[in-house]
Amino acid sequence: MSPQDKIRLTTLQSAPLDKWIAISEDESRIIAVGETYSEVSDLSDAAGEDDPIILRTPPAWEPISVSAQ
Repeated sequence: MSPQDKIRLTTLQSAPLDKWIAISEDESRIIAVGETYSEVSDLSDAAGEDDPIILRTPPAWEPISVSAQ
């Protein structure tokens, strides 16, 4: 796992579940948390983040299995 992947994973693991979140462009920190996309977008704008990654976290993190073919 690359260092950037580790940073991203740590950031996502710290995110509250079942919420909209905005993550900094470098994926190292959570900028905003809210109930709606609009709320998180407004909060990240107010925080001065130019290009946040906005996503909805799941109700629970499920383990995944990936095989290289």
